[in-house]
Amino acid sequence: MIKGLRTFLYELKYAFVGMKRHIMLCFSAISAIGITLLLIGSVLIIGLHVNYFSNDVQKDLSIHVILNEDIEGSNSIKKIEKDIIKLKNVSKVEFSTKDNELELMIKEKGDAFKAYRGKSNPLSNAFFVYVKDASSIGKTSTQIENIKGVSSTAFGGDSVTSLVKMLNMIQKIGLGIVTLLILLSLYLIYNTIKTTIDSRSDEIMIMRTVGATNGFISNPFIVEGIFIGLLGAVIPFMLVYFGYEKLYESLGGKLFTPMFSLFKPSIIRFEVGLSIIFAGVLIGAFASLLAVRKYLKMKR
Repeated sequence: MIKGLRTFLYELKYAFVGMKRHIMLCFSAISAIGITLLLIGSVLIIGLHVNYFSNDVQKDLSIHVILNEDIEGSNSIKKIEKDIIKLKNVSKVEFSTKDNELELMIKEKGDAFKAYRGKSNPLSNAFFVYVKDASSIGKTSTQIENIKGVSSTAFGGDSVTSLVKMLNMIQKIGLGIVTLLILLSLYLIYNTIKTTIDSRSDEIMIMRTVGATNGFISNPFIVEGIFIGLLGAVIPFMLVYFGYEKLYESLGGKLFTPMFSLFKPSIIRFEVGLSIIFAGVLIGAFASLLAVRKYLKMKR
């Protein structure tokens, strides 16, 4: 245990010596990584909200299936329900009586339709069909419409499918941006560590000559990369931690309408804040490991 502690302290000291010797290069890398991680944090916040909005929209999205007027018996209704539930994209089917349909119409269009309550109700029984994949709702609606006993279907038309497709596209673009930013961070730390290693090539060769293991040589550089990544994550973390709360309060917890409610600051602090710290440490360690391994292979 004492030996392990000594080794750790040596790696820590060696890492700080390396950073001190190349302080301007390290500062440049830390600044660039800080900006990159801030962008990653911003994209993550946007991505979390887009995913939340998308799920919220898709959760409440349904196809209104109106049955033929002569479909009233329970056996006929159950047969149509079974035919609908067999479709691959259908997740749930809810039956709505014609009386319930009238109440929904009264709620939506006004009290004038109360006159049709009772035997004078002209509406038909219906189903509300919920789908697994909202982007395929149009296709599923057409399949349901072709089932015997179904009069018509409605789901909001092209505006709904366009909204779902737009939200899905934003999610994919966000994922692509985060990937590019992570690669940029890896490149920055990789070059910083590689330059540090090159400046100590004679020292490394002496250590190899006296029998130092690859781990003994490479660990201080990995620790250095972790510190660079961690230091680069501090400012983005603080901006997300305090900045999002100010944004949340200024917008009143919603974006334009109550339908698009924002995540509470505590959730963003935990999920995005910790992700930034974790990303900085991981990127620093991995980039340093790549640089050291490549160097050691070249110097064998």
